[in-house]
Amino acid sequence: MSLPTWIKHHLANPCQQQWRQAQSLGWDIDQSEVYCPRCGSSINIQAVTKRGCVFCVNQKLPWQSLHRLSAYHPPMSDWILSMKFARQWRWGTHLGKIMAQQWDWLNHLDQVVVCPVPMHWLRRWHRGFNQASLMAHSLGKARQWPVTSLLKRTRHTPPQTQVVPSQRAINVQGSVTAKTIDLAGWTVLLIDDVKTSGSTLKTCCQVLRKMGPSEIHVDVAAVADPKKSDFTTI
Repeated sequence: MSLPTWIKHHLANPCQQQWRQAQSLGWDIDQSEVYCPRCGSSINIQAVTKRGCVFCVNQKLPWQSLHRLSAYHPPMSDWILSMKFARQWRWGTHLGKIMAQQWDWLNHLDQVVVCPVPMHWLRRWHRGFNQASLMAHSLGKARQWPVTSLLKRTRHTPPQTQVVPSQRAINVQGSVTAKTIDLAGWTVLLIDDVKTSGSTLKTCCQVLRKMGPSEIHVDVAAVADPKKSDFTTI
């Protein structure tokens, strides 16, 4: 006797099951009004000026905007940890799909290429996948946008979560290179799972800028709290 279709679908989508359960308990993705559109930090949008919020004011950022699904708090932090360290890679596909479906601002973009933050081959071999790449391909498939690995990690560096904030920019300096591609007229969506200090994203965007894109927008699943360490347990 075969299982009903709805039960098969339910069992085949544990990420969707957990997502809906969290929503039933009152959780949902963040609206744009609760975080800074420049750096992604949690803050009332009324406290953000054209120069940024208290965490990024007057900083020159190499992207046009940054969007997140959530702050790095449960349940999102639990899902990301499961994805990265418990081999629950389906979360990458699920989170990319959620980005594509629930972010209306994407509808206003034209001539878009989706690019994941690169992972060094040694770390990818150890983990088995690049979660940013899974998210990027899922978003690109849902939106029918090309997904290209424009960037490459040329140096194996310690994870940013294991480096003190003051040394994170130095840790990733010179660790990313780009392909020789002319992106004039294109908008790049740079995808990653978590923004911590932003050093990795800044490094990637600075390299992407050399290809001449019209705009770069950063899309992440979560943003860590800039006022404290969210990664002391990793």
